[in-house]
Amino acid sequence: MSEALATADLPALPLGPISPAKARILAVAVDLFYERGYERTTVRDIAERAGILSGSLFHHFKSKQEILYTAMAATTQAMGEAAVAATEGVGDPREALRALMLAELSAIHREDGHAAYVLVDEWRSLDEEHRAAILKLRDGAYERAWRDTLDALGAAGRLRNNPRIARQLIRGALAWSRHWMREDGPLDLASLADEVLKTFVRD
Repeated sequence: MSEALATADLPALPLGPISPAKARILAVAVDLFYERGYERTTVRDIAERAGILSGSLFHHFKSKQEILYTAMAATTQAMGEAAVAATEGVGDPREALRALMLAELSAIHREDGHAAYVLVDEWRSLDEEHRAAILKLRDGAYERAWRDTLDALGAAGRLRNNPRIARQLIRGALAWSRHWMREDGPLDLASLADEVLKTFVRD
């Protein structure tokens, strides 16, 4: 059976509740994708670590590709919800941008999982249909919160860059921090958000 799914077969967005059994498989798969990479992880590997038979896994997911897609979709949806929550009721766009940065950094550096890492590192492992579905989800509440905040700063003359360029540069800076930032280093997440904020926003 091919791992590529037709667009019509993709789960509806946004994702609904995920059963405990599926959540367990997803958590195990994310850990394995982080440790070994998507290509080097087999369905058998995922099933063994989850404590189930390979055949049982296919009762929950059609393929390894669908597991990766669902993990990425769930992560993207959660980050969108966090972005909305972080900016709700924040009137100053500078403070809203700081809140968005801190929410994203918290997702990237969270101690209880590697979902944000996998979202970035295994992006090319998604087939075209699944990638389009993730982009559709990302361009909803998640990117809308960033876009509205950066546009407000730009309109007020407080942003040092074009809002679209600033978004891409900020995205890269926050994602790359996982490669160099250490828990015992001189910066915590809030301090890092402040440093990035100073780079892009005028007081």
